[in-house]
Amino acid sequence: MTTKKENAKRLGIYLLIVFAFMLFYILCAKLMHHSNTVYYIIYMIFSFSPAIASLITRAVTKEGFRDMKLHLHLTGNIRYYLLAFGLPLIFFSARILLPIIVSGHSNWLGVFTVQDAVASVFMLAALSVVQSIGLLGEELGWRGYMNQKMEPLFGTVGTCLFGGVVWSLWHLPMDLAGWLDGEDTFSDTLMTCGGRMLLLTCFGTFLMWLTKKTDSVFPAVVAHFMYNESQGAVMSLLAQGNIPENTSLPLWTDVMRYLPLLVIAVIFMILLLKNKKKEIKTL
Repeated sequence: MTTKKENAKRLGIYLLIVFAFMLFYILCAKLMHHSNTVYYIIYMIFSFSPAIASLITRAVTKEGFRDMKLHLHLTGNIRYYLLAFGLPLIFFSARILLPIIVSGHSNWLGVFTVQDAVASVFMLAALSVVQSIGLLGEELGWRGYMNQKMEPLFGTVGTCLFGGVVWSLWHLPMDLAGWLDGEDTFSDTLMTCGGRMLLLTCFGTFLMWLTKKTDSVFPAVVAHFMYNESQGAVMSLLAQGNIPENTSLPLWTDVMRYLPLLVIAVIFMILLLKNKKKEIKTL
């Protein structure tokens, strides 16, 4: 059985490597700004850095490469794959549309049709089969490795919170790009980083639950893809609506944007804790 000391050592090495890649990304920011080719190469290396870090850590610590959760486990788990696809779409739709409806601007959605919505869903489904595999570079590291090392050390709640913060910090080079390039103000960048930290911490709870229920990283890969793409799909539909130019929603509606993900976090935190109790009873 792996001791807490061994888990802490492996987690420390993994995080050290991941954040070394982050520093590399920051140092290459100017080169990336002046060359699309350089940008693409470094961005791809950075995107796969969590997976690379997990593989290096496994090799250095002689942990081996078993239990990497690289199996689909479709039998008995189709419902989790459907949930991985559908839940982010439903909740991000609510996150975008709820403030519009509550603030009395439901007329903006007047040109929405069922055909448009169905076509968008089928397009996302088709893309998820092909494009989501690229996110394996993240999920193999975050859910497939980091969370597994954190849970014996910090417990379920601590892993969701601390893991969400780490995942958010890893995105900082991308969040700071606009400010470093002089396109965004520092205050706007801080708001972006704060919002991202809250979103990733909440959503990471769902991804962790999916991985534990299926013992596979692939449902988390699908959900991660939908996290990235469903917002754009909803916004493209919204762009077809009757939205007047130079209009904005009241500031108080910003709170509404975070309610759906907070609901996700609470529900799946409860489910994770229940699952933990069952595991303890079976020991």
